[in-house]
Amino acid sequence: MTWKETVESYLSTHRGATANMYRIGLKDFAEWYRHTYGEEPEPELLTDEEAREWRGYLSGVRKYAAATVNLRLAALKGLVRHAGGRIETKGVRQVQQPVEVLTGRELGRLVRAVENRSWGLEWLHLRNVALVAVMARAGLRVGEVVGLDLEDVELNVRSGWITIRQGKGLKERKAPLSLQARKALSAYLEARPDADTSALFITNRWNRMSSRAIQLMVKSAAQRAGIEQDVTPHTLRHTFATRFLEQGGDLATLRDILGHANISTTSRYLPMEREAQRLLHSNATRMQEMVEGL
Repeated sequence: MTWKETVESYLSTHRGATANMYRIGLKDFAEWYRHTYGEEPEPELLTDEEAREWRGYLSGVRKYAAATVNLRLAALKGLVRHAGGRIETKGVRQVQQPVEVLTGRELGRLVRAVENRSWGLEWLHLRNVALVAVMARAGLRVGEVVGLDLEDVELNVRSGWITIRQGKGLKERKAPLSLQARKALSAYLEARPDADTSALFITNRWNRMSSRAIQLMVKSAAQRAGIEQDVTPHTLRHTFATRFLEQGGDLATLRDILGHANISTTSRYLPMEREAQRLLHSNATRMQEMVEGL
């Protein structure tokens, strides 16, 4: 297959933001390869040598952040693997930013800010309360919340679950619902219009809500609650994970709830790990400040 055919075949195995970012990265690689070698890249023939050269170009010439370099390298490695080859070039080491979470008081005030605001129609008010509950008390990513359908919610007297069918890496999983989340979802579902759509969270025009709309709603509520830090839906996910461990939850269970592929990703929520991240970030900042004066 040609480069374009192989790329399209590979991207068909991904969806949403991941597919879009991988497409951009692979387009960038192809342009760099043509400029560097004067010919079209052949995925099955690519080796670690070209991958290392491209990694150096992205880091040195383009001066991309480590996260961007690693994302584009992951796209290339996946493509080569899809074509039957293999690349083992490691990504750029990056300083992990400290996990930003809300205190119990801040979370309570955020929820109250959503509850106290007049959203017009009563069911819109209940929808927003349920949205915050699902992110803060079940740990879902905003994209996962957007993708939820009515059939994905299972509510019982003493338990409740949400099935995430469009998780990262297209992996399906189930997340348990706390009592507060079950109550919020039950109230919303009872008031939700009988719209001609399977989407769980809908707009007043009965369309599926967008990630951007949810982000703006959370940010606005945080500002009204007097929270100084920048609060995003992912802040609510971080808050859930941190509170889960603080209340005695184990790391393996949290990994399954959050949908992490590797438990090392989940371990960043451990109290000692977060303190180490804070110190590392602080030291890196001081070193940067010292270098700026040289």
